[in-house]
Amino acid sequence: MDCSSKRARFVTVIVFLLLSLGNGVSVTEAGDRSTGDILHDDVSHFARDFRSIFSSPAHFDGSDWITVGAVAGSAVAAALWADEPVREYMLDNRSGFTDGLVSVGDHYGRLSTGYYLGSVLYVAGIVSDDDWVRYTGRAVLEAHTFSLLITGILKAVAGRSRPYRFEGNGKFNWFATENSEWSFPSGHATASFAISSALSRRIDRPWATAGLYALSGITVLDRIYDDKHWLSDTIVGAAIGTAVGLAVGRMINDEEEERKKGGLETLNERPVELVHFSLSF
Repeated sequence: MDCSSKRARFVTVIVFLLLSLGNGVSVTEAGDRSTGDILHDDVSHFARDFRSIFSSPAHFDGSDWITVGAVAGSAVAAALWADEPVREYMLDNRSGFTDGLVSVGDHYGRLSTGYYLGSVLYVAGIVSDDDWVRYTGRAVLEAHTFSLLITGILKAVAGRSRPYRFEGNGKFNWFATENSEWSFPSGHATASFAISSALSRRIDRPWATAGLYALSGITVLDRIYDDKHWLSDTIVGAAIGTAVGLAVGRMINDEEEERKKGGLETLNERPVELVHFSLSF
């Protein structure tokens, strides 16, 4: 079985599980709306959510900047004291079992997985007239797109050398164009945590949240295990994905609730809390 077939099967399994984990309630939107109307609204709200996410730093308060500082501090600490030891430990403890385990994380964090997963859920929601599934698919697509855009810009600007280049964890080339110099932050970690965070908000079940974040944790292990990223790369990537995924999930939930009530006026161009969040289990 080739890689694309394995990835397709992996996404199919996730979609099946998500449909099983859903809240079991099909949301009926107010009024008779054609598929064209729904698609038009979703595109408009996608653009609105994009503006909300990328304008959010202008609304940061003191607690938000404390959160950002904590993430940055954790990454710096990892870079100074943990990057090299963690890399060496991973390289020295490879086995057949861990090879198979981390391959799951590799598939989950790939660029294509988020788009496959989000698109399948979105189309399934349209076809089955299940708005909860459609909103969930859109949440995955938005979180995946927005978070990877942030990470992609940071990758190109920082130009950090990947571990396998043996240049150390302090080599930054700045405004690099080579993939081997795009270590910081980890795109796989960003994508996996964005997907898990958005789905966690949508499913809203403690055991689903635990499972989703465990899957993202395997993605982090994979990136270090495969010598593609430093620990500090994955910390920042996970933070970006989590912040964006939770924010998008909350916006989609708010939109869904307002749609049930018959209006979306209160949601237009509102600020979104991007880094001020909490997790409950």
